[in-house]
Amino acid sequence: MLHSATLAIGACGLAFQLVGAETLPPPAPQPTNLLLNPGFGFHSFESPRSGTPSAYQSGAVACWDQEAHRDAEVFRAPRAKAFRPRFPVDNVVVLHPGKRLSQFVLLSEAGLDFGDRVSLSVLGRQSAPRSLRAAVHMVQVDGAPGEWRPADFGQQDQRTFAKVARGELTPALGASALSADAEDFELIVENVEVAGALVQTPGSGDGPPEVLGPGTIGVAVEFTNVSESDVWIYSPCLSRSPKALNRLPEGRPLPALYRHLPRTVQKLWRGEALHILLTGYSSDCGDANPPMYLYDEDPESPTFKQPLQQTFDGSKVGHPEWDNYFARWNHYFNPWGRMRCALLRKFDLPINKILVNTEACSGSYLIEAQSAFPEYASLSLPPGPANGHREGKTWQELYPDLFTRPEGPGPDLVVLCFGAKYHPDVADEVEQYEGAIRWFRRHYPNVEFIFSNNNWREGIAPNAGGLQELSLRYGIPFVDFSRALHLSTRHYNGRSPMNGDAHPQAFAHYLWYKQIERLFEAVDPIQPGIAQACPPDRISIRSLGWEGDFRTYTEPDPRFRKGTGFLLDDTVVCVWAAGNEPKLAVSVDGTLSSHPRRAPKPKRNPRSCTFAIGHLSLGDRHVVEVSGEDARFVAVDARAAPGRQWIGVESPRWRLGDLRAQPFESEWGAPYGSRQVRVPPGETVTVDAVGTFLSIAYADMADGGTLGVEVDGRECLRQATNVPFRTAAGEDLWMENRKGIGPFPYGLHRVRVTAGEGPLALLGVFAYDTRASRAQERVVRGTAYPGETVTFSPPFKARPLVLCTGGLHALPDGTSAGQVTFAGDGPGAFEAIGE
Repeated sequence: MLHSATLAIGACGLAFQLVGAETLPPPAPQPTNLLLNPGFGFHSFESPRSGTPSAYQSGAVACWDQEAHRDAEVFRAPRAKAFRPRFPVDNVVVLHPGKRLSQFVLLSEAGLDFGDRVSLSVLGRQSAPRSLRAAVHMVQVDGAPGEWRPADFGQQDQRTFAKVARGELTPALGASALSADAEDFELIVENVEVAGALVQTPGSGDGPPEVLGPGTIGVAVEFTNVSESDVWIYSPCLSRSPKALNRLPEGRPLPALYRHLPRTVQKLWRGEALHILLTGYSSDCGDANPPMYLYDEDPESPTFKQPLQQTFDGSKVGHPEWDNYFARWNHYFNPWGRMRCALLRKFDLPINKILVNTEACSGSYLIEAQSAFPEYASLSLPPGPANGHREGKTWQELYPDLFTRPEGPGPDLVVLCFGAKYHPDVADEVEQYEGAIRWFRRHYPNVEFIFSNNNWREGIAPNAGGLQELSLRYGIPFVDFSRALHLSTRHYNGRSPMNGDAHPQAFAHYLWYKQIERLFEAVDPIQPGIAQACPPDRISIRSLGWEGDFRTYTEPDPRFRKGTGFLLDDTVVCVWAAGNEPKLAVSVDGTLSSHPRRAPKPKRNPRSCTFAIGHLSLGDRHVVEVSGEDARFVAVDARAAPGRQWIGVESPRWRLGDLRAQPFESEWGAPYGSRQVRVPPGETVTVDAVGTFLSIAYADMADGGTLGVEVDGRECLRQATNVPFRTAAGEDLWMENRKGIGPFPYGLHRVRVTAGEGPLALLGVFAYDTRASRAQERVVRGTAYPGETVTFSPPFKARPLVLCTGGLHALPDGTSAGQVTFAGDGPGAFEAIGE
């Protein structure tokens, strides 16, 4: 009873506490400084470039915007001899006459909402009265009602669009103030209301309210020197409060994301040439509906928000020398066009130092773009609108420093985007991304990566979660623009960023750029870099198929059977086929594909193919066919896995006894060789192969027996060889085939092939090295004489590959997982390699 009563009292007490807690008002949030880097942190790159000891100053301030390098300069506070700050600060900024320093603050990131009151404080020193103007702007999305047609304003596009979200964000002045007369001052702008209101849309019932009219998406803090003398400022503070405050704790500490791009950031510091390869869909390079024109952005102009032009004109932004570096305005306004301009300002570089290559964008799926990665990365295609440039110049003329550096003009930074809600095959796109990463790493070992996709409302791109997995595994920074954009929709009409489809408008590209920009913001003290993994274990074994190199086959290559059939090299294929129907029938391994694409393509175009697939089993035969009225292959890009070796039966490595290789007639271009050995029933042939995975190639025939395979004494495969392949047209073919077996530990494997219950037409074996890296590789080195036995302790997981020098030899029959007995005619050194 006592125990029960105690429990009852405890329960009552808990209930009382909960009721009491509900009646207490929540504690008021403590005010914080809502600015990024309010301490004006910086990192000087002058020393690496000039050799001068100038780590105390910089011509750019992290997270702050200025129109040109050194419009504002930042110094360590003790270097400011003109004045002494009122309280200890690390850094002070000098703002030169007529120059501005500003920062955009997204409402959703700062925790601000309509009706909140914000106040601004900044301290400084002036040599003339009333020299500094501080302003707080409401930054708004165009929310004009009605519709418009670009053609009505001299543009080619005849379509009709909603007026919302045209052009850039528009600043509307909330409040401003000038500094007083004193030399040392604190300038404050107080009690500024965040303008905006939620309105229930007529007819929406109980649906959520929307923002009608211009929506305030953020606030901008701006400091302008309106005098003819320098002005010094320090300790800016933006707070959610009716009164201006200062010396508040930072509400948004700056993450050190630059650590994940150590090589790229170092190149920027040193002023070296940089090649950024941007991959993605149409939205990633700035294609939009309506197109991203240059608009009249002056609110006082009678042509406000009307399109001015689509072709880029550098004189409009004060840089006529940029004309050859941007083809259209969308190349300038997309996030990487903006990022490029910001990098030029931040790191004081001319435009010919940074190539933003958009060749792998616009119209491509990742599965399609991969086959042209060698062309895109090597700059073998000339400059033009497809890669964001104007035609008429060569890459060497535009970016001479790229071609004089020791590593050549290949990419330094690859941006993987592709944020669409569909892709053209059934493959898990993680495999395609992982394969792309590893392909670039094989060809460009020092390349770095960024993930940054457009996943509107975090709900149209199923690959976003996979990219985050890869980010975790490979140490690649993931720029979560989609989350930031999604949260920002609280403050404006939710359809504005896309204007009704999946292509962001210019202001959304600005938000995208602002998320990317943080990857390049570095402040002292510099933290050690975190190199991206090179490479870790694969997330998926199927990624291996995407890591190899493509080979392009075009008609009338013998690899095409009657123009409608193709035998894959391994597991990945991208096809272009012509025909007279809106959609062609495509079959893989005799099964009709139901994918909605399959449109005919009269020529090879890596931006758009008829069909592609890669989610297939390694080592097995795979056949792709097209059918339909006048259907035929135009081109095929087939990929072979890296680390693959073919050992045909004509190789002396096979132990065939009295059997001899003879010709094999293939209707498919002999991808598995043109020689065969007819193995009688009950007989066995052997070969030693190095690797981790094997694929036994043979030919099916009407009287074929059973293929039996043992690897290292263990039975791994029994397969009938009298099964024809049935084509999409219903024709039965006796043709080459193969079956994959494995995986095995890396080493030298004894393969025994036996014919059972009938003859066997053996073609050979593919040996694969499927290891993701050599992290698990074990090497034993030493010296020995012929006749000596060396014991391995512990034993290798499989018989190791033993390499010898001098007169020393290690025969396969004298080698096991636990020891090797050497032969030969003299001493030498050895390496035993395995796991």
